Formats: sequence, C-alpha cells, structure tokens
Amino acid sequence: MPSLLLTTSRKTSNRVRTFVRDLCSVLPRVERFNRGGMGLAELTARINQNGAKAAIIISIWKGNPGEMTVLSSAGQEVISIRFDRIRLRREVSSAASIRTTTVDSVVIKSESSERAKELANDIASLLSLNLSERLNPIGALTEDNQSFIWFEDDASGKILWTHYDAHNGLEAGPRILVSTFRGSVSSDW
Repeated sequence: MPSLLLTTSRKTSNRVRTFVRDLCSVLPRVERFNRGGMGLAELTARINQNGAKAAIIISIWKGNPGEMTVLSSAGQEVISIRFDRIRLRREVSSAASIRTTTVDSVVIKSESSERAKELANDIASLLSLNLSERLNPIGALTEDNQSFIWFEDDASGKILWTHYDAHNGLEAGPRILVSTFRGSVSSDW
C-alpha cells in the first residue's frame, strides 16, 4: 500500500509528466496516477480509498514543474514548495536509467541554513525517513540499489534538493532548486 499518491495538476505538460515519473522512481512508497479532470474532493476520496496519508500534486508554470503541493487525507494543503527550476534525471546524469529499490534517508549538508534544515526535515517526515547531516554526499552512501535525498544551500540563496544513487555514488536526479516553501509537515499525521 502506498503512503503517498503522486499526480499532476489538471493542466500539465510533457515535461511535468516526465518530472512526476522521475520523482516516482526515487521516492519511497509512492504511487503515481493520472489525475485527469479529478477535483480536490475526488482527489481526497482517492487518498482515503488507497489508504495513503497524502497526495503530492505537481503544478505547471510556463510549461515546467512550478510547484509541489502536499494535500492531506483530510483535503488540507499541508505544505507548498515552489520551484525555481528543475533538471530531469536524464539531464543530470547518465545514471538516470537506474531504478533504486529503496531510499535510505534524507541527508542535509552540515552547516546549511535553518530554512534548508526545515525543508529537509519536512521531506523526511513526509516520507517517513531518517534525517542526518553530512559534509558531502559521498559520506552518506549506503548499500547497492539504495539512494538518499540530499539537501544543501545553493549559492543563489535557494535550496538544492537532489537524489544520489549508492550503486555508483553519482547524483541521479532529478535536481530541484527550491525558491520558497510554506507550511510544515507535522510529525503526528
């Protein structure tokens, strides 16, 4: 049974659909589905019917993924993450064809800002993963066929969110540059 559902907004593009497929391949216990014309009430019913705790909705902005909204099983917006830009897995690495079987943890670069730590903690809570800190991603490698989610402050003042594959130690993507986020994932939901 999935813990999260993953879909797009009603209006979408090929790039948004590819990004959703990329996310589905690197996030644990996530089930992707086509939303079609489904409204929020129907989406909330689908969350409850599947026994999931929330749905992640990827919205479009000028043909690209623009925002990630997490909708709880009660139909409430829990967190909203606005993207500055994204790079698809195929644009990040030749390792994009590797499908990891498990995501081991969320790792944040040591000495990152409180804002970056807050986002990393929210994603770790949402995905029910452990959160740890490291100086660089190489020190966080785990067993083969596992991956981890990496957060760090970007030189532009934004937050970099990406995925590393333990099999080859390379960034597997997708790479997301987060401009802003609001809301918070509570630990008791």
